[in-house]
Amino acid sequence: MTSMNLNRRWVLAGGLWLAAAPRLAVAAEPVVETAAGRLKGAVSDDVLSFKGVPYGEPTGGAGRFRPPAPRKPWAGVREALDYGASAPQTLVEGVRSPRAPGSPAPYPSPIRSDLKPPPESEDCLFLNVWTPSTTGKRPVMFWMHGGGFSTGSGSSAWYDGTNLAKKQDVVVVTINHRLNVLGYADLSAYGEPYAASASVGMLDCVLALQWVKDNIERFGGDPDRVMIHGESGGGRKVSVLMAYQPAKGLFHRAVVQSGSQLRTDGPELSAEKGRRLLAELQIPPADVRRLDEVPLDDLRRAGMKASSGLGQWRPTVDGQLLPRHPFDPDAPAVSADVPLMIGTNRTEMSVFLGLNPAVDTLSDTALKAQIAAFTSKERAEEVYGVYKDLYPQSHNAELLYMVATDRGYFLDSTLQAERKAAQGAAAAYYYAFYRETPVQDGRFFVPHAQEIPFVFDNLDKADVMVGPVTPQAQALADQMSGAWAEFARTGRPGAPGLPTWPAYDATARPAMVFDEPQSRIENDVRGAQRRLMASFGSQQDAQSTLPAPGQRGGDAPI
Repeated sequence: MTSMNLNRRWVLAGGLWLAAAPRLAVAAEPVVETAAGRLKGAVSDDVLSFKGVPYGEPTGGAGRFRPPAPRKPWAGVREALDYGASAPQTLVEGVRSPRAPGSPAPYPSPIRSDLKPPPESEDCLFLNVWTPSTTGKRPVMFWMHGGGFSTGSGSSAWYDGTNLAKKQDVVVVTINHRLNVLGYADLSAYGEPYAASASVGMLDCVLALQWVKDNIERFGGDPDRVMIHGESGGGRKVSVLMAYQPAKGLFHRAVVQSGSQLRTDGPELSAEKGRRLLAELQIPPADVRRLDEVPLDDLRRAGMKASSGLGQWRPTVDGQLLPRHPFDPDAPAVSADVPLMIGTNRTEMSVFLGLNPAVDTLSDTALKAQIAAFTSKERAEEVYGVYKDLYPQSHNAELLYMVATDRGYFLDSTLQAERKAAQGAAAAYYYAFYRETPVQDGRFFVPHAQEIPFVFDNLDKADVMVGPVTPQAQALADQMSGAWAEFARTGRPGAPGLPTWPAYDATARPAMVFDEPQSRIENDVRGAQRRLMASFGSQQDAQSTLPAPGQRGGDAPI
């Protein structure tokens, strides 16, 4: 089923470009004094918002591939009423294969929007703040967007912080930062100015966290209660920051939603990508500074070609900023005192594989072939038999989604939770999201990203994913947004209507199962599947090293 070999980053990126609706008229225009100057925000639904707040200088020209610089002070009052520019994204051209003549059109993605994204620019270091008041000291929920390390924006309507700020009494921050080749090209071999180039996208996140530390009290936030959280690529950034030396002390709790990054690029792999980048641009190493003048689209095209077969551009274990893999072989000591919540959705991969109408009539033979691609040819029959026995009433499409999800997202999340718990310091908490969406006749079951509107309590902005806003759905959103906010507030998740949520350990393995009509605690959730997939080891084990000649590298799921 070659038509099912979708480029996952582009499916997700195309959907999470949910730009905000037009700005509403406001009743007042609050002004806040920051370290760089005064900002004028807006008020809507009793919540103050400040959008497009610059935290760093433009990153183009002589700023390319260099660490970010704090935004220079400005005179007067700067309007903070609209979202700032998005980071330049990876080009789509040449990624998707054309649909074969006569083949059925793919199903519409449940992660999509007809709204245009904010414009892209190398002047992209902006953040957004929502707060109930500029007085007081509230916990801060600092969100990093999904899209792998390649695409996305903090300006999605799904990420609007109004409801969280108003109903949970927290301060919400979302950010933009450098992505793909501009954020993660390893050029360290070509001179001191590029010593940190392999993770300047993460340094952008650190600079935004430093902005929060320096300024958030002026927005009614508590700089000593900052929770970083993110979904998919955002969860992977959270995982990296847990091991990232410059981020130490800038956050105090963390949540990884469907993005457990155990390993990332090793030095040899990232160095090869950097070498290929210069070769594609026909720039000799001695003339590396010519990169400052390369047109942006040419740079992005070269970046796509240079990384082809080696996985996406992402942070590098460089021995200094990122001294080790984020969660391999164990949890990083630098964040031992930070409690961590981790979780996944039951059929994450349905949002990618389920767009193909052929999945609805998947034969047993075709299912086994797909299972072999995710596990091994030698054991495909065994895996097929286990899932058929566990779920005799499930159709083959759902079985495929579960196998593919369990092999990547689910296994890696349990390994991350297990390693954090084994550290014996701050607690780990685990959740499993099981709420099935009714959209498109329920064909996606529990897809990747469906939990985001529940966490942000923005169901009305995500009907293409969650369906109608029913009382049961809203009750679940109240519980999840409340649990995340309580975790930010105290380091222990919980909310009215939820059972007591115990910390994770490798014996009982308790998980909060978020579901309708009632959430519950379940020990060793999907234990048989976890044990089966653990026998293969994490997919990430082979994705951080340079592939042998003739072989292709790959990515962990986005």
